[in-house]
Amino acid sequence: MAGQGDAPEAEECWKLIDSLQASIEQFQVNRRLTISDDLKVGFFNTDHATQTDSSEILPVKELSSDTQNLVQIVKSLQVDFGFLKQLLQLKFEDRLKEESLSLFTVLHDRIMEVEKHHQRNEDHMRKCFYQQLADAIAILKGLYK
Repeated sequence: MAGQGDAPEAEECWKLIDSLQASIEQFQVNRRLTISDDLKVGFFNTDHATQTDSSEILPVKELSSDTQNLVQIVKSLQVDFGFLKQLLQLKFEDRLKEESLSLFTVLHDRIMEVEKHHQRNEDHMRKCFYQQLADAIAILKGLYK
């Protein structure tokens, strides 16, 4: 059943391929418009192909207008890509700032914890030294009595 449904589609594909091949052959035979290649105006080689036939004026005008349109499109794409580049750069800078801020907060919190721990140890040592001093004073006071 699947083979019967594929047959018309395959025929259409082959027709498209044949038409494409015919188009390719047509472009291969007539590769470019001729601009009076056989006409010789002067004595030098630079004078060849300087004359334009009246039938070639319309395609030249169309090509020039198409070229102008393409130039405008390219310019607008350049502007768009410039804006896109700036946008990506700004997003990157914002992301970099966010990451650096989060890293700073993590490091700051860790430093504060270490400082608190150091302060607690220092207070504990002071209390111990004070207690040892008080014990030593009591012992000396007991010796002199």
